[in-house]
Amino acid sequence: MIITCPACQTSYQYDESKFGEAAVKLVKCARCGHVFEVRKPTAPETVVQEVRPSAAPQAAADPGDATRTRGKTHEETTKQVDLRQIAPALDEDLPQLAPLPKDRRYSLAVILGADAGKVFRIDKPRVILGRGAGCDIQLTDSEVSRRHAMLEIRGDEVSIKDLGSTNGTFVDGVKVNQATLESQQEFSLGTTTLMLIVTEVRDSEIL
Repeated sequence: MIITCPACQTSYQYDESKFGEAAVKLVKCARCGHVFEVRKPTAPETVVQEVRPSAAPQAAADPGDATRTRGKTHEETTKQVDLRQIAPALDEDLPQLAPLPKDRRYSLAVILGADAGKVFRIDKPRVILGRGAGCDIQLTDSEVSRRHAMLEIRGDEVSIKDLGSTNGTFVDGVKVNQATLESQQEFSLGTTTLMLIVTEVRDSEIL
């Protein structure tokens, strides 16, 4: 099923089996961190409700949902299928990471591919790279999957992890599922090659 964050409008794929016997589940948006309710659907339409302190989860779906679903046009149904194909996986189960070290700055420079010359500043400890609009770093490369890889910064260690991409993630020409990166080390997604750049920040530059 497809759910949409009411705060930033990012859409996700959500596994309906996670509901179990529950009618409502709380999920956290991987993009903006907003927490909202998702109601177990009784019809193909997905119902998303924002969490409010005074609102109690309802045990049954809105009776009007089935009516609205039956009234959908072929175009709307097709649009929903397309959204299912492009929606990123939800990262609600990923552990929270510590903030980035204040004495370092991290960025990714594209040195080969359609985005060559671009430099992406990394301002949080976990970023998603891919072709999809919901990614933190969006690449213009048809060989890159919509959610291709995940970069994580844990203390002094930077790692890249493939997210089950079609064409794989390569570090120094070797296909990897996960690998540690050093400053100025290159890695490739599709036909795009990026370089990790870690810059030391002087005391006078630290806010």
